[in-house]
Amino acid sequence: MTEIHIENCQENLSLYLEHDSGYTPEFLKDHQEVDEELSRIVLVFNGGDNFEGIAGVEACSISVDTDYPWNLSPGQQKAYELLLPLQTGSVYALTTIGKLAEAMDLKCIRAACKRLENLQSLGVIKGLKF
Repeated sequence: MTEIHIENCQENLSLYLEHDSGYTPEFLKDHQEVDEELSRIVLVFNGGDNFEGIAGVEACSISVDTDYPWNLSPGQQKAYELLLPLQTGSVYALTTIGKLAEAMDLKCIRAACKRLENLQSLGVIKGLKF
């Protein structure tokens, strides 16, 4: 029996949710508090395997695959291009999901979260926890 490996299956990732237009104004209004909490999550780059967090702050130690060879959606590519220098260009770096969304010109925090979630599903990043 032949084993099938799917390396990059974009059609299963709900790509429409990677954009502001994927969410209705009513949905965003109903979930505003959750979105504010998500925007404050800190992403730590080069935190190492023994990262124990930051006191009083919700944080994730993220690692980025510096040589990811497969195709990404335009939104994922933009996120990857922002995340990669944070890991490779510094000894230690911090950002929030809110600041990352801003850098990607997204008004909807959930769209930024979906891009990150999809990057993790594809193996581009590790360590993301919501």
